[in-house]
Amino acid sequence: MSKQTRVAGALVGDIKRQPDMRVKYGGLFEAVERRFDLLEVYDASLHGAQRYWNALQTFSPSIPRWKEHFFKNVPAFRMRSQAAHKHFRTLQGRADVILQLGALFDGTQDAHALPVVLYTDNTTCITARHPGLNRYPFKPAELERWFGYEAQMYQHAAHICTRANIVRRSLIADYAVSAERISVIGAGVNFGRLASPKRIQRDPGSAFTVLFIGTDFHRKGGDLVLQAFSLLRKLHPDSRLLVVTQDSIPAGLPREAVRVFAPIWDRAKLEALYRQADVFVLPSRLETWGDVLLEAMSFELPCIGVTGQAMEDIIVEGETGFLVPPEQVEDLAHAMIQTLEQPDLCLRMGQAARLLVDQEFTWDRVVARLKPILDAAAFQFPVSSRTSSLERMSV
Repeated sequence: MSKQTRVAGALVGDIKRQPDMRVKYGGLFEAVERRFDLLEVYDASLHGAQRYWNALQTFSPSIPRWKEHFFKNVPAFRMRSQAAHKHFRTLQGRADVILQLGALFDGTQDAHALPVVLYTDNTTCITARHPGLNRYPFKPAELERWFGYEAQMYQHAAHICTRANIVRRSLIADYAVSAERISVIGAGVNFGRLASPKRIQRDPGSAFTVLFIGTDFHRKGGDLVLQAFSLLRKLHPDSRLLVVTQDSIPAGLPREAVRVFAPIWDRAKLEALYRQADVFVLPSRLETWGDVLLEAMSFELPCIGVTGQAMEDIIVEGETGFLVPPEQVEDLAHAMIQTLEQPDLCLRMGQAARLLVDQEFTWDRVVARLKPILDAAAFQFPVSSRTSSLERMSV
């Protein structure tokens, strides 16, 4: 190709000023900049009077519900889309393609504007199948309108990239997107530089440590972890559990040998927790990716997840961890016990997990998969229909 593709990024969030946005997406855009001419990263957030109006219109005494509805409502979607459309027109002649993260606005509205490649980790239809998990703010009439805008965006995008196969399947089944217009490219681990995986060396008689990180305690299965850990401690009473969450832990759940931490965005402090752990557990009720799994794997931690979720694209059963049926506390406890009672297996799975991250789940690896897609969209080449290694994992 005679010239380097000029890319403009776009998302809802400020990767320079918001720590959570910087952690989640900063590594991606740094990798994009290494491969492309990255002109800018546009923040499609509402500002000023529009932001205050949106906050008032979506208010709920439930903070999680308010947060979801603040971002996911039709008027906000339309306002963000209109602003993005106006901004993208100023990029004509300077950019070749837009890389839009997420589906909270439509950057594809203008048929004569720049081509837009979407990169998304969820669909509304997936969330709608789990209405009790604080991620579904829509009433029926609003859902129909939102779905219409979302479907139109998917149909107009030059190409759609997903992190996991669960989202690819939803786009095909729920939105009638043709399979050749979707590529599963995974995601990268959110540490700027992968640290040495060496964990704190544990004496043979020291406490076995389980780590769970779930800002949304219930959706991430924190209650299941506490119950399973209590079964583990009946056999191994010296074990301990580290929990990172922003939610209050409901009364009645076992708390013996459990230490709770507030959410940690400081990478150094989070790294210290990973280095203390022996196994990472995430039995989510709804998971369309799983950044924390990649982080744990980068520190040679075997991971325990559940079937039927995106973690099937990340955890290789029996090689880098275990996948158990959802909502099954005894199976979850058994998987923890296996890692505790078979230290050689635990070590081998952890080392294999780190190797898999190095091979598939760094942002440079992801952007290498993204490059031909952005190039094709920018210069109107057909996207290759070859199946990626990530798609072969669970299709």
